[in-house]
Amino acid sequence: MIAHLDADSFFASVLVRKHPNLRGKPLLAVGMGGGCVIAASYEAKAYGVKTGMRLRDARILVPSAIEMPADFRETGIASAQIESALKDICPVVEQMSIDEWFLDLSSRVGGIPENPDLWAKETREKILRETDLSMSVGVAPSKLLAKMASEYRKPGGITVVEKRNIEQFLKDRPAAAIPGIGRQRSMKTDAAGIVTAWDFTQRTDEHLLRMCGKQGIEMKRELLGQRLFPVREDTRPPQSISRCRTFRATTDKDLLKAHLLKHLEYCTMKMRRQHLVCRDLFVHLRTAEYAYAGAHRRFEQPCSTASQMLPCALSALEELSHHKSRWNQVGLALSGLRPVGMTQPSMFEDPMTMMNDERVQAALDEIQTRFGRDSVTRATALQVQSGTKLDLDFSLAE
Repeated sequence: MIAHLDADSFFASVLVRKHPNLRGKPLLAVGMGGGCVIAASYEAKAYGVKTGMRLRDARILVPSAIEMPADFRETGIASAQIESALKDICPVVEQMSIDEWFLDLSSRVGGIPENPDLWAKETREKILRETDLSMSVGVAPSKLLAKMASEYRKPGGITVVEKRNIEQFLKDRPAAAIPGIGRQRSMKTDAAGIVTAWDFTQRTDEHLLRMCGKQGIEMKRELLGQRLFPVREDTRPPQSISRCRTFRATTDKDLLKAHLLKHLEYCTMKMRRQHLVCRDLFVHLRTAEYAYAGAHRRFEQPCSTASQMLPCALSALEELSHHKSRWNQVGLALSGLRPVGMTQPSMFEDPMTMMNDERVQAALDEIQTRFGRDSVTRATALQVQSGTKLDLDFSLAE
């Protein structure tokens, strides 16, 4: 089985996440040119606003709508957070766009879940809890069916299509709902009397070949549950690596620090396993009311060890934790990633210190690879695992 997860009104939802006062209001996220709606909140969609609509037309439909430029930097961070959460759930993940992913459920530990509905519900809730972003989930035997399923009950819907109910599902969907049936092909299907997606599958291969080319035959087979296209992991180096966790709201700076250190260890391990270094670090905190605060740090030279990045991470956390708020989430993102061999050593850093840091990190890498990522950690981060408040810390030396 394959799952397709699609973020609901992604660009608009990211703006709402960043500015909680927008929640529940009609919002139009506009592109860089300002003339096109690239996403709308569901409050605006209720008036007929659609993605890709000209802004002036949307204004006519919803004169009271709030217009705001899409925040592409924040959107990239949110996308990386979702993908990180998904890879904790399922190892084989294929990102199709900034806001949608395919998962090969057979790659999970334990294989395909016995109850796909329950799995989808728990996955949706995990992402909502960790990112404050709603997802629609579709599960089906093929990619095409899974994508159709995720679009069936937006927003926040779950649809599982199994082989026994494919016919019923396709009879309930118009032919225009098939991914790949655009405006031009819709004209052809309408002229041929193809009303539902099921009607499409009942046409001969010769008919579909004339109407849609080879892709028409492939679409028919995928709609009938034949898996023609596997979920493929992206082999390109990631642009960023991130991690966030939600917990009971607190003002305890030591607990926030412990979570941040665990995130730094985890992200560093993932980065080094792909032979990458990073240039930028971003820390965010979230309150129980979903108000966000973030701090960015840029390293003088690309970093490859947790020890190198730790001072900047703690500095960013200190900047944010001055706010008198009760926080219930800490997040960390490493970005500006590049292959190790592309960097030059800094003339302002002590070569011996750099060598020692690298040797210690390499030893940690080996231990975590053999015994698991929680087998060794800084003492300050232990309270995240054990729930015990510790006041001691230590640094590794040669």
